[in-house]
Amino acid sequence: MNLTENILSDINLRKSLIELRKSFQEDASFELPSQLKDKLVCLLKYEDPKVRKNAAILLGYYQGTIPVLLEAYYHEETEYVKEAYLKGISQQNCHKYLYELKNIQQQLLNTDEVLSKHIQAQLKVLNPIILKYQPHKKKLIKLKHQPIDVILTTLPYYQFVVFEHVLSLLYKPISQGVLVRTDSLYDLQSIRVYKEMLFPIGASLLNPCIEDITEGLEKCYILSVLEKLYDENSFFYYHVVDELREKNPQLIKQVSQKIFELYPQKLLNSSHNYDIEIVLREVKKGTVNIYLRLSHLSNPRFNYRKNVISNSIHPYVAATLVQIARPYMKDDAKVLDPFVGTGTLLIEKNIVKPSHFSMGVDIYGKAIDMARKNTKIANQTIYYVHKDALRFSNKEMFDEIITDMPTYAQLRDEKQLTDLYDRFFARIHRLVKPGGYVFLYTSEIALVRKNLRLQEGYLSLEEHYEIPRGKNMFYFFIIRLK
Repeated sequence: MNLTENILSDINLRKSLIELRKSFQEDASFELPSQLKDKLVCLLKYEDPKVRKNAAILLGYYQGTIPVLLEAYYHEETEYVKEAYLKGISQQNCHKYLYELKNIQQQLLNTDEVLSKHIQAQLKVLNPIILKYQPHKKKLIKLKHQPIDVILTTLPYYQFVVFEHVLSLLYKPISQGVLVRTDSLYDLQSIRVYKEMLFPIGASLLNPCIEDITEGLEKCYILSVLEKLYDENSFFYYHVVDELREKNPQLIKQVSQKIFELYPQKLLNSSHNYDIEIVLREVKKGTVNIYLRLSHLSNPRFNYRKNVISNSIHPYVAATLVQIARPYMKDDAKVLDPFVGTGTLLIEKNIVKPSHFSMGVDIYGKAIDMARKNTKIANQTIYYVHKDALRFSNKEMFDEIITDMPTYAQLRDEKQLTDLYDRFFARIHRLVKPGGYVFLYTSEIALVRKNLRLQEGYLSLEEHYEIPRGKNMFYFFIIRLK
C-alpha cells in the first residue's frame, strides 16, 4: 500500500505524512496526488498536533488553499503547529492576503511572549513573505539631523587623504579610517577617497564569542543612532554580516537571534530587502567591533562603474592614488594609461585633475569595450586603443602616464611578467616628455626597483608609498623623467 493510500485510510498517518513531505522535497518532479487535497484539509482538525503540522505544510503545495490554512491558523491552540500553517501559506502567491498576514505579524510582535521560540519561528516565516509581496517602504534619512558619528573607512594608513575634505567638521583618525561628526550624511557623499560609511554603536573590543557579543549588544546605543538618522517609529529589518577573519555561521545565527531578543519591537531579522546591516568586523585578531551599515543609503560617487573584470581596481583605491599624486600632476595634461583595463584609474584622474587629452590602451578587447561604456556613463572623453602596450606608439608625447600595472597574480608567468616590465620601462622615454611623470601602481616592487636602476639615466624616483591590500602589499611609485 503506498503513502497516499495510507493517508486516505488513516494508516500510520504521522509517518506517512512525513515520508510524503520528504519525497516531495527531494524530488522536484514529484507531484502530490489531487485526491489527497480534501483529506489534508480534514487532517487540519486531527487530534495529533504533529499530523496537523505535516498536513498543513503539504496542503500549502496545493494552490488556492490559503483561506483554509489561515482559518486553521486562527483556531490552532498548539504554538509549534502555527509555524506550519505559515510555511504552507508561504508556498503560494500571498499578495491578496498581505493585510491579514501583516495583522498576524503585528499581533505576534505585540504579545507578551514575543521572545518565545515558537513566536520567533513564526516571525521568521512571516517576515520574508511580507517583504516579498510588499517590499518594506524605503526609509528616508534626515537631510539635517542631530550630530552623529560616522566612520569613513580608508586604505590602512591613508586616513590623511580624507582630512582636507572634512576640515570644517570634528574628525580624528582611527584604525578603520576617519571618525567624523556630522549633521548631514549627504555632505560626505561627494568625498571619493573612502570605501564605505559605518556607524559605531558603542560595541567594540569584544571577544568573538556569543557571551561577550551579547554583553556588547546589551550596552550598545543602536536604537539611539537609528532615532537620529530616521524619522521612523516602525521597525527595521536587519541582517547580520560576518566580517570575521574565519567565518562563523553558527555565531552569526546566535547573534541574529540575540538581537531580536533584545529589540523585538524594533528590529526584525530578514535575509533580503533589509534596511540595515549589523556588521561584526574583526579589526585585529581576536577582537570584534560591531557597526551599523545603512543598506539603502545610495551613493552616486561611482555610478559610472557598471562594467568590471575580476582584477579591476576599486574606485576608492584609484581615487586615493590620484589624491596622493595630485601635487605632481600638470593642469590640462596629455595622459596615457597603457594598461587601462576598464578605465577606472583614468576616469578618477580626470575627475580630480581634468586632462586636455586622455588615452587608454589595453591588450584585452573586452576590457576596452567595458572602459568605453564606463567612460560614456562618466560623461568623459577618453580615447581607447585595443593594442599591446609594448607595441603602442603615438605621434605626440604624453605629459603623464598613470597606470595599474599587471602583476604575477594576474599573469602567472614570471618570465613573461619580467619581460613585460623590462620592455615597458625601456619604452617610457619614447612615450613621456622630459620633465613628465609616471604614476605606477603595482605589487611587483622588485621588478620596478630593478628597472629604475637600469633606467636611472632618464628616470628618477620622487616618492613611493606602501599600500596594504588585505594580505598583500602594493606600492605606488611617483617617477619623474629627467
